[in-house]
Amino acid sequence: MSRYYCPFCSSRYQFHKTSSDGVLICGLCGDPLVKKPLLNSRRIIGAVAASAFLAPLLIMIIFIIKDFSKEKLPNNSDSLVLLTFDKSWLI
Repeated sequence: MSRYYCPFCSSRYQFHKTSSDGVLICGLCGDPLVKKPLLNSRRIIGAVAASAFLAPLLIMIIFIIKDFSKEKLPNNSDSLVLLTFDKSWLI
């Protein structure tokens, strides 16, 4: 994606030329090209909106991973036998 654009021509058909004095000009109309800003208000608002929707999902995934790592099997043998017996009948 080019950092320069012609404000008068369609973005589909733009191609850039360099004039004899080193200025970038539009290949179609001959006007000087305008430099695009790196950060503009649309990008900032879009990033904030996307993070507002994605942040709860990421937090939920982190808590689920923590929950699985905390889960421990019981130490007494009676509950262990019941646990294996119940799981064997789920086939």
